[in-house]
Amino acid sequence: MDVLLRGGPGDGQVVPGGGENVVWQACLYEITPGYGRRHGRDLRVYRHRSDCCEPYGRGGEDRCE
Repeated sequence: MDVLLRGGPGDGQVVPGGGENVVWQACLYEITPGYGRRHGRDLRVYRHRSDCCEPYGRGGEDRCE
């Protein structure tokens, strides 16, 4: 299943994933109840968690893994 990322460095990316969380380039995205339309498909939206993103200096030490 593909999902749509919103917010953070992966905003607008369509990536394979599912479940409660998706990791994209060391950033955590959490499932939302919403859907977004991309490439003619309705995709589940995953929202960026800025407190769990290594490019922002955060990561495993914050229980994000």
